[in-house]
Amino acid sequence: MQEILKNETEEKVYSTLDKLNIKYDRVDHKPVFTAEEAKSCVTGLIKGVRCKNLFLQDTKKNYYLYFITDTKKADLKLLRDQINSTRLSFASEEKLYEMLKLTKGSVTPLGVVNDESNKVIVLLDKDNKDTNILLHPQFNTTTLSIKYSDLIRFIEYCGNKYIEV
Repeated sequence: MQEILKNETEEKVYSTLDKLNIKYDRVDHKPVFTAEEAKSCVTGLIKGVRCKNLFLQDTKKNYYLYFITDTKKADLKLLRDQINSTRLSFASEEKLYEMLKLTKGSVTPLGVVNDESNKVIVLLDKDNKDTNILLHPQFNTTTLSIKYSDLIRFIEYCGNKYIEV
């Protein structure tokens, strides 16, 4: 059953990328669960800025997917001020799956393709504006490299709000 779900979910990402004519490079690898594991696994195999993903919520139950360069430390107090939010904390794995159909270790902004109610706001590290970025297509055994501007087109097509921070 998991393999069927994986194929259907991946197909949704790839068909959306194709529909939007978004070009990408792809590398398959062993499963990675942290930014550090990804660093050792994909370095030299694919070009782009490595990023990490944090699934957050505020006290008003707004949900955010924070996509930040993996060498940066996430300052949630500063981020809260930048987006005019209440206190931010990590959302539960159950809420992650409920909202984006993603599991821990496979979090990606491409998961907004599963957010039918468009409740998740994507927070993008604007320092990556003129780069290719590395992200999962919803599973941690593959890494894609796409242009930052193409990620924004993908998010907009899916109907989610995004904020550059």
